[in-house]
Amino acid sequence: MFHVYLSGPDIFLPNSKDIDTNKKAICERYGMEGVSQLDMADERSFSGDAKMASEIFEQTRELISSCDLLIANMSPFRGPSLEAGTALEMGIMLGLGKPVLGYCLNQEDYAARLMRLHDVFELPLNEASGDLQAPDGLVVENFGLSEGALVSGAVQAANISIAEDFESAVRWGRRLLAD
Repeated sequence: MFHVYLSGPDIFLPNSKDIDTNKKAICERYGMEGVSQLDMADERSFSGDAKMASEIFEQTRELISSCDLLIANMSPFRGPSLEAGTALEMGIMLGLGKPVLGYCLNQEDYAARLMRLHDVFELPLNEASGDLQAPDGLVVENFGLSEGALVSGAVQAANISIAEDFESAVRWGRRLLAD
């Protein structure tokens, strides 16, 4: 049976256990076993000291290493982009030479999300130089994708686009691992 690491910010949600149970049931329907950070501890603490953070990282890295595939929830979290820990988990899996798939529940492209955010703060982006730029002159990636080039490219490395929902990503993963 293939093991799939379930990556994403879902662990921070109040109903994280229900989401985890549902995702694992979907994986099981496709002949795979879902694995997540919630498997490491019954009651995960989100505060502590540097030693605890280091231990969580090491445990997570070991858990990811034991899996055949990673599926990332790449939906924007606490800002216009995916959660930083999710990006790191994707990098760990790619560093192991294993495939990474992703899904994003918000299909609006990254540049459009950033434009909307800047409009709220009355610091609109501009295209005066031909590139999309913030008022401070920093360029904004504008590839028409739901994330930046590197993160989107990590998923596209498996020749699969970022899916619109978790189950679609699981179906792609099953096909990918069956080959």
